[in-house]
Amino acid sequence: MSRQCAGLLLLFTLASCGKSGDGPTSVVSPPIDPAAVLVSTNPNDHPDYLCDGVADEVEINLAIRSADSASHWTVQLMPGTYHVQRNIYVLSNVTLRGSGANTVIRLDDNAPSMFTSAGIIRAKDDTKPSPERRVEHVTIEDLVVDGNRDHQAPGNDEKKFGFYAEGDFITLRRLVAKNCAGYGFDPHAHSDSIASTNVLIEDCEAYGNQADGFALDMLKDSMFRRNYAHDNDRHGINVVTSTRATTLTDNRSLRNGATGLMAQNGTHDIVIQSCELAENALQGMFLRDADGCTVLGNTFRNNRRSGLLLRLADNVTISGNAFAENDTGAIGRAVVMLDSATVNVLTSNTITSVKARQGVLEAGTADYNAVTNNIITVPRTAQHVVLIGPHSTQTGNQLHVP
Repeated sequence: MSRQCAGLLLLFTLASCGKSGDGPTSVVSPPIDPAAVLVSTNPNDHPDYLCDGVADEVEINLAIRSADSASHWTVQLMPGTYHVQRNIYVLSNVTLRGSGANTVIRLDDNAPSMFTSAGIIRAKDDTKPSPERRVEHVTIEDLVVDGNRDHQAPGNDEKKFGFYAEGDFITLRRLVAKNCAGYGFDPHAHSDSIASTNVLIEDCEAYGNQADGFALDMLKDSMFRRNYAHDNDRHGINVVTSTRATTLTDNRSLRNGATGLMAQNGTHDIVIQSCELAENALQGMFLRDADGCTVLGNTFRNNRRSGLLLRLADNVTISGNAFAENDTGAIGRAVVMLDSATVNVLTSNTITSVKARQGVLEAGTADYNAVTNNIITVPRTAQHVVLIGPHSTQTGNQLHVP
């Protein structure tokens, strides 16, 4: 087959992440691999598989199956809107690559439930016995999934997520998941017992999804960077089920219906750094039963409740963050709250609010926490630091009023 390939440059619009700016940026997709299996909606592309807008997952899955996985082949989706009813399965050693923002996978109206096979794009091989269904060395990049949530059966139980993955050495890059009836992205453990490892998620965007933008579910030794979660119904980023040894850096989470970033359910030893968490309906960040974490150099701004809440989270280091929480809710809350959290260090942060009742507050059974060398500015009627643990200490803090 002839191919339109050499030197083809494609623009892919994604939201910028971290603190680099407020608007979208254009990213140039790489040229098309001449050895790729080509899929298109346009016969003029002379594709190996031509989609007709009806159950296009059939042709896409055939293309993926035809790619010799032992040779690490690529399946290339040309620009176009691909209409799907069921899952697209990405198998081991295969790259599924779109052509940028103009490659859209759209779920049809009233598509069948995905309860037993979550994810419109699913990195898992359900033809094999468990646990061999896990995949490895998979890359998915440069395309958009539109979950069409307004025309699906209501409820997250349908599991019509944007992207789902189980396995090792999985890369999700320059992807958008929007309007999904559930999670936008759900890299996941196998049977909630075998972690997915060496997962890289970078330069992705999730918005308008019915649950969380990104759910990082039992990952290990993984990286989550320069992603953008905004305007999702629940958490922007949800780190769950004993995710560990994972770094989240330079991400943005704005205007979500719950927290900007939730870490919970036994998550431990994760690093959260250089992220922006702003204008979320609940906390900017909530660590619940998440131990041994490092919260470093993040920006918290105008979240409706506390900027940072620790609950049953121990041995956490919170350093070098900037809190500007000027909208702490009608009843007023602490900017940083340590609720039944112990042996935590809060140091060298800038904590500012014109509405909070406290800058830093211990509650419940909190104890053995150290609050040191912070710059704390709260109203005259508020309290800068309130510690109730008999072994908790505060030293070297600079206390100001607006």
